[in-house]
Amino acid sequence: MTKEDLARLFDRLYRVEGSRNRTSSGAGLGLAICKNIAKAHEGTIEALPSPLGGVWIKVELPLMERGV
Repeated sequence: MTKEDLARLFDRLYRVEGSRNRTSSGAGLGLAICKNIAKAHEGTIEALPSPLGGVWIKVELPLMERGV
């Protein structure tokens, strides 16, 4: 997977492999939804090359203080 592919994984309807289609592998919305959820919680999400091969999805969310 190229750096460009990693950067575009969170785009709606983006698929890395041209051989994939909606009937067998989804609509390409899952990671776009995850990005919106992370953003709504003031967090971040990014795709990185995994040291084990494949993709590492890194999600960081801020800690919220509990009301007393």
